Amino acid sequence: MGARVIDAIKAAEAVCRKHLNVQPGEEVVIVVDQDTDLEMAYALAGVVQSVGAEYTIAMMPTRADREANVLTRFIDKGLEAADVLIGLTKSSGAPCYSAVAQKRYYDKKMRSISMVLRSLNHFTRGGATADYDQMAEVAEKLAAIWRAGREIRVTSAKGTDLRAPIVPDRVRIESGFATKAGEECAFSDGEVYMYPTAGADGIVIVDGPLYKLGLPSEPVRLEVAGGRVVRILGKGRSCAQLQRIVASVPNADNFAEIAVGINPASLRNGDFEEEKKALGNVHVAVGKMPTVYSAIHMDLVVYDCTVAIDGKVIVQDGELKL
Repeated sequence: MGARVIDAIKAAEAVCRKHLNVQPGEEVVIVVDQDTDLEMAYALAGVVQSVGAEYTIAMMPTRADREANVLTRFIDKGLEAADVLIGLTKSSGAPCYSAVAQKRYYDKKMRSISMVLRSLNHFTRGGATADYDQMAEVAEKLAAIWRAGREIRVTSAKGTDLRAPIVPDRVRIESGFATKAGEECAFSDGEVYMYPTAGADGIVIVDGPLYKLGLPSEPVRLEVAGGRVVRILGKGRSCAQLQRIVASVPNADNFAEIAVGINPASLRNGDFEEEKKALGNVHVAVGKMPTVYSAIHMDLVVYDCTVAIDGKVIVQDGELKL
């Protein structure tokens, strides 16, 4: 227990002082659920207090798929007074994908960090140990290339072949820093991504971890047309669960994200939150994005991809090329 607490304090110091730059007098809301590793919540609260800011720890219920992005009404209301939101829920992504929370930072009234769907190990090992200043430089270079293009294409030897028009203002950076109102990040972090609001078409062969569902027993095939997942093929429990969620949750078939990982310290350990940030890995997502509401947002990792912007290769077989 002692070592866990020490690790939590070190991580909390980095999150509050460096990644969020919490200032004296600010209001910081830490949202947890029944499954959260509370050592991390208490460590964050302690650091927030030590810099002269105010903390509130708000516990919400564990959420099922149909409510995965829904905060309680009490927490929604409380965000009106928040300068900083730390999402620490273990069972859902509600603090980062809540419509109220997103409106607050899109309106530049709050900043936020997503530490959802993670355990204490995610905050103290692997991607959490990266050089975030260096990673931010890589992110800016990659985002500049991406925003200047017209089309992104993702392919792989296993059969992925996906195309999407590029909407420059939907290309975003998550490099671990949210120091100004309107900014969002995660911890651990490290990706450049795009919401394909103009639609996407093609095939994605998912051979990495799927959301909270684990590694598939064999690759899962997504068929995408007009920005919607029109068919999911595969075997095994993970695939069956994905099929059920997409079929039963409204707008879960929306093709919501294309992302490239840039974190060289992220582990390749079968955990989707760790692997989706790993250098050169690609992940896609289905469900919620800013222009389409869904009660869920599910990240799906794809290995060894080649990514090209207008024919210029930026990732070759899983290796970032800048």
